[in-house]
Amino acid sequence: MTNYNASVVFCTATQPALNRRLPKVNFTELAPDPQALFDFYKRVQITNIGKTPDMDLLEKIKAYSQALCIVNTRKHAKGLFDELKEDEGSFHLSTLMCPTHRKAVLTEVRERLKTGQPCRVISTQVMEAGIDVDFPVGFRALAGLDSIIQAAGRVNREMKQDVGNMYVFNPETPFIKRTPEFIKQGAAVAENTLRDFVEQPDSKQAIEHYFNFLYNLQSPTAFDVKKILSHFDNGIEFDFKKAADDFRMIDNNTVAVVIPYDKEAKRLLEQARYHPYPISLARQLQMYTVNIYENEFKKIQSKGVIETINETYEALTESNMTEFYNEKTGLVLPADAGGDAIFFD
Repeated sequence: MTNYNASVVFCTATQPALNRRLPKVNFTELAPDPQALFDFYKRVQITNIGKTPDMDLLEKIKAYSQALCIVNTRKHAKGLFDELKEDEGSFHLSTLMCPTHRKAVLTEVRERLKTGQPCRVISTQVMEAGIDVDFPVGFRALAGLDSIIQAAGRVNREMKQDVGNMYVFNPETPFIKRTPEFIKQGAAVAENTLRDFVEQPDSKQAIEHYFNFLYNLQSPTAFDVKKILSHFDNGIEFDFKKAADDFRMIDNNTVAVVIPYDKEAKRLLEQARYHPYPISLARQLQMYTVNIYENEFKKIQSKGVIETINETYEALTESNMTEFYNEKTGLVLPADAGGDAIFFD
């Protein structure tokens, strides 16, 4: 950069319109012919199949012995999975499952994919990036084009087919009462892009079209509503603490709940209970943690199933694991918190 005599390398399959975000920075494309690379490595054809009711979607998924379906909300994923869970090889993945639980499910999923056994996965966005799986076909609820392309990266990953298929659908479902605004806007622009670039919605031109269209809908300050950048305008006296306090990817605050998922989790919680510095176990306990919104935490806490460990950790009580942590879908939220525990009055 100008002040530090340094260069920054951006590497992504869905590069934003960086010149729109950083107009004073000069960007140089390192690849001599980016579109040729897109064409050479093309593994998936993305097709928009439009509005799709849940039951129609499930029939499409069941038509394949191995399929991945990614949706935008935990509740939608849980609702679809409930219709599939009796079928052999059906799996669910969401952030209501602690990382150790998700890791165990992914191990089984990979083994089934490798050996050709039935394997149908209903997931939230946790499957989109950094997950090395190879499905022959995928379904993705309409979202931002970058999310759709990331999801497509889980299809035909090892190029066992000439071209795999990723079907994008606009959900018609009782499980979505309100779509978050950031998803709704990205989905609307992606739908426009899918219509204008039917043959190659994942091309360099389509991606540029998507981000330029999206940025045109935003006000100049929309990307920095909390004025985070202003904390770095005062010479070299940067206010990192204030920037960190103000920065939130999502406005809703969350609470971490530790799940006594296995013997190791229980051992760590017991150690934390009497440890003089319980925070020192945070990294190890992270693998057994589920983050839920504050209102969800308050509701589940009101059921008397959460205990505070050494004034540091909120943990699901071991005696309530059977009712409040499902071996297939993870933490069970009370119905009055928007969850599925309908047995509560």
